[in-house]
Amino acid sequence: MMTSPSKTCIGWFAGLAMASCSLMTHAEEPAPIRIGWVNWSDTEIAVKLASTALQDHLKQPVKLVLADIGIQFQALANGNIDLIPMVWLPITHKAFYDKYRDKLEDLGVLYEGRIGMAVPTSIPTREIASVEDLNKPEVREKLGGKILTSEVGNGQYKLTEKAIKEYKLDGYKMVGSSEAGMLSELDRNLKREKWSLVNAWSPHWMFSKWSLRYLEDPKRIFGGAEQIHAVARQGFSAEHPDVARFFANFKIPQADLETLMAAARESSADKVVAQYYAANKPRFEAMFGSQAASVPAAQ
Repeated sequence: MMTSPSKTCIGWFAGLAMASCSLMTHAEEPAPIRIGWVNWSDTEIAVKLASTALQDHLKQPVKLVLADIGIQFQALANGNIDLIPMVWLPITHKAFYDKYRDKLEDLGVLYEGRIGMAVPTSIPTREIASVEDLNKPEVREKLGGKILTSEVGNGQYKLTEKAIKEYKLDGYKMVGSSEAGMLSELDRNLKREKWSLVNAWSPHWMFSKWSLRYLEDPKRIFGGAEQIHAVARQGFSAEHPDVARFFANFKIPQADLETLMAAARESSADKVVAQYYAANKPRFEAMFGSQAASVPAAQ
């Protein structure tokens, strides 16, 4: 059957119109905000809470980019990602931040934390109370000269290298793996009643699962209280003022964060984040305002 020229033209124009509409629809979709993160328990909760809020409130697509912290800073400075909500200042990530600070924007503090060397509380304080006590021959022997740590080359790893030098911890070496690997070895040692020395940080579920204590750090190599910042690439706030405002107001109570981290181990981070967001939606909605409203958290 032959098709008339008029019908052919009508079909062609209809197809063109549909294609144009499709192109316009895609053109109107905002580009995803690229959020970098490191596979740390607290960071996963924080990043996924922020992502959920942005997608729900602003209908803003989000792309999560997983990489080591040094790579994240470099990507941020180069404009390959938009922000990282896990910069520990003033000590832990100071070297990274100072290196790229002219290409970064500090959006605000999300929560507070602490880092340092820690041991199980089953080890008496008369044996180990301070980093300086690690130089006791009997202590070094019981610890096997090992400092259990997570990723090689991250901020805490570098500070521990400095501590080994400053405290003259001869005979010690860091055993680097991953967060999961470090804590698995800690758990095995505890079950065998062996001593362990770990690079710890809080908030973290390790303090709720095991009874641990930080060692005193008289030289303040690890600093005191740390603040976890959201840091963006230069120019981000001007391009995405609503997102920048959200992160300026984004706060997570430490008790809530540790509860979520522990719960995520029993199910998944995605599940506990979805439940927590639904229970606290008014508080998250307020974070998009010029000033965050004071709305109590729901557990």
